[in-house]
Amino acid sequence: MEVEYELTHDDLYHFQWRACFHSPSAKRKKLKFYLYTLLVLVFLSVLPSLCSDGFDISYVSFVWILFFFPVFVVAFSIIERRQTRRALLELLKEEKPGRGQVGTHKVVLNEAGLVESTAVGESRCSWAGVDRVEHDQKYMYIYTSPHSAHIIPKRAFNNLHEAESFYQLARVSKQRAALTN
Repeated sequence: MEVEYELTHDDLYHFQWRACFHSPSAKRKKLKFYLYTLLVLVFLSVLPSLCSDGFDISYVSFVWILFFFPVFVVAFSIIERRQTRRALLELLKEEKPGRGQVGTHKVVLNEAGLVESTAVGESRCSWAGVDRVEHDQKYMYIYTSPHSAHIIPKRAFNNLHEAESFYQLARVSKQRAALTN
């Protein structure tokens, strides 16, 4: 089964944005960061109660947690999204059409694996070398490593049924290769 499509700057932006905010590793890092921040705020809440006479519970101030943590989370999210957007747009400025990522791509799935062809090269990957196969509303992703993937827009297919068939073939082929190894 094969598909030919045009990959645009918007497609690459969507993939990178998804990696920054929706990948499991990005979610874990963000959760860890928020937990450490919460621990610091708990410490700051308890700090006023530590005095020369010992621990006095009446001085514990939960204002640090109840007020500053939600404010911090919202502010950090806004700043993080703005900075990520700016960085991604800066990186995408360097992408030139027909030089590899932006431009025409052709992906062929067969029993042995997948072959992607562009104007400047061709890559082959056996199904055993595929890390995972995912999809969302607009795209399919065939990851050849934990952080790089073949991005296939669903608009490249004539209808949603063709797109789903392509996705299922990739997914099943990957699962079959995982069982034989």
